[in-house]
Amino acid sequence: MRILAFFVYLILTSCASKPSSQEIENETPLTFRTETLEKESCVGENCAKLRLSWPMASGGEAAAKINPAIDEMMGFLVQTGEAIAPLDSMVAQYFSSFEAFKSEFPDSYGGWEIEAAGTVSYESDSTLSIYFTQFSFLGGAHPTSLVTFLNFDPRTGEALPVDRVILNETEFFKLTEQKFAEYHEVEKGVSLVDDGRFFLPETGFFLANAIGFKEDKFWVIYVPYEIGPYAMGYTELEFSKEELGEMVRW
Repeated sequence: MRILAFFVYLILTSCASKPSSQEIENETPLTFRTETLEKESCVGENCAKLRLSWPMASGGEAAAKINPAIDEMMGFLVQTGEAIAPLDSMVAQYFSSFEAFKSEFPDSYGGWEIEAAGTVSYESDSTLSIYFTQFSFLGGAHPTSLVTFLNFDPRTGEALPVDRVILNETEFFKLTEQKFAEYHEVEKGVSLVDDGRFFLPETGFFLANAIGFKEDKFWVIYVPYEIGPYAMGYTELEFSKEELGEMVRW
């Protein structure tokens, strides 16, 4: 899946040696401002539109690591091809792809549109979550959308893989599967496989790609097509501190 490949790439490119506790204490506190980009390009009466907003961090070495990761995620959300590149390159590619499409298919009707946003959704001494949303229409039967998170150590700027966000994976997995079944009102005694509504691999239930913090809760969010058909929509599972305790990195 495209977004899974992106996360693997991000974790690999963000690996670095951990600073000492003294270096962490001396770090400048993080602050954020919002950057925006709105652009439109038309071929005849058909236009490609782009509306983006994202947080930009300031504050020492942590910000220097966080900002490129946010830039890459925003570039991913504008992606129309296979390559992952910085945001400015992906913006240029988006509009050139639209113009090339209209040149190849001059009788095609309608425009393209992508709207994507990132916001700081959670911040503690040990964890920072950035929550991203995206809506896109590039032709076809219906628009698409997705949500996802990036999680960081705010002291170092290091991107956190899932196994450093979820601290007790076995217990959390059981709780998530139970909550998923309740959310979809799966009949008691019926497995998710036997229910028949869900896209499950041979290994069975799995955690979503979108995992992180917002609204002072922990979320696991399945986007359309990830675990069920488009008509199923989003499956948004929320967990309170009281439910999870030390299972996750608050």
